[in-house]
Amino acid sequence: MLGRSNHKHAPAAVISSDQRYNSLTYYIWRQAKEFPNPVNHTELLHEADRCVKCGICLPHCPTYKLTLDEGDSPRGRISLIQALANGHLSDAETHYHLDRCLSCLACESACPSGVNYGYLIDGTRALGKPGWKKRLIHRFISVQPYRNSSRLLLKLYRFSGLRHLLRLFGGKQLRRLDDLLPRAAEIGLWRKQYLPATEPRGRVGLFTGCVGRISDRKGLDASIKVLNCLGYEVVVPLNQGCCGALQQHAGEPETAKRMTAINQTAFSSDGLDAILYIASGCGAQLVKQSFGIPVFEITQFLNQCHWPDEARLNALPQTVGLHTPCTLKHQLKLADEPKRLLSRIPEIDLISLDEIDCCGAAGSYLLEQPLMADNLRQKALDKILPHNNLAFLATSNSGCALHLASGMRKIAANVQTVHPIELVAMSLDGTA
Repeated sequence: MLGRSNHKHAPAAVISSDQRYNSLTYYIWRQAKEFPNPVNHTELLHEADRCVKCGICLPHCPTYKLTLDEGDSPRGRISLIQALANGHLSDAETHYHLDRCLSCLACESACPSGVNYGYLIDGTRALGKPGWKKRLIHRFISVQPYRNSSRLLLKLYRFSGLRHLLRLFGGKQLRRLDDLLPRAAEIGLWRKQYLPATEPRGRVGLFTGCVGRISDRKGLDASIKVLNCLGYEVVVPLNQGCCGALQQHAGEPETAKRMTAINQTAFSSDGLDAILYIASGCGAQLVKQSFGIPVFEITQFLNQCHWPDEARLNALPQTVGLHTPCTLKHQLKLADEPKRLLSRIPEIDLISLDEIDCCGAAGSYLLEQPLMADNLRQKALDKILPHNNLAFLATSNSGCALHLASGMRKIAANVQTVHPIELVAMSLDGTA
């Protein structure tokens, strides 16, 4: 055992991606230094005291089920949070078990007292200051994919000897990160605007996400294709940025707020009817932000749309394992939406993998807690493998897709890991 219609628009100012994100990196770093993370100990303790330690959360907690260690249970962590906030324990004495929390919030969904565990774990992490290495990794992940230079750097990494050298001498964490890269990894490049062939029925903005610009490129392209087919104009703001979830869950809420401001600006000037996202981890952060227009998960939005006769779904006679990410299930409460959409496709054989707990991805958790993450992933794979006739494994979150695909490549390389929207696009094209 091992001891989360049509509108007229003014043209946006044009600035280079590198200029924008070089300045953005410095701005985020400076603001994080100048504004300490505000945590109200009284509010933290008040929320923690609502936990009656009944233990109903225990069978829902992936880390507790893996280790059977009370310190890795929600009520155990809440006890540690209370001791830390009261000054009875130091951060160094509590961080081991708190850092091993996935923030999946399965406990929050099960709690009869309605304890806001997400607030407790994020607030407690904000009491301390993340180490420089973690902050550097988070900034690299959340900023680098938006730079124009990253496309060239990624190609050099993949096709020169640099990849081999870094795998040899870059350390375990870099090799692990390399293992997560999709086989044909390439940073997406999108136009500002995609018009449907007919008169637009509406105008929606598409959020790409930082990791999604590499891992979800096919899913984002499929989203544009399907939305255009249904008559929607799609805008991909060039000045959007990371949602800030990595920073929010790592104890840097003020940095996350400044990332929120960047996206509020990016999506505010295009006369949009809605903002859509395809990665549930990003969505769980975006829905907490104030954009002044609705924010939808892509399958949720498409389930509410009118489908014109010309948007006919063709048969897709394939067996698909459908994985539901924790953020879609526990935070967004949209677990049924992908299944509802995929069920429209004729002849598809859908297998709901509802028995899977958290797969262990959990944002940057898969890099920071590799042993726990791999053991949780193996438990997930053990529940997928009996379905040996799968052609596709579909999941709605970037991190889950990367983590599960990395594991599947070693044991079932013929199974493609996709976003559900990719299957809808295949069905529309009749390409399966």
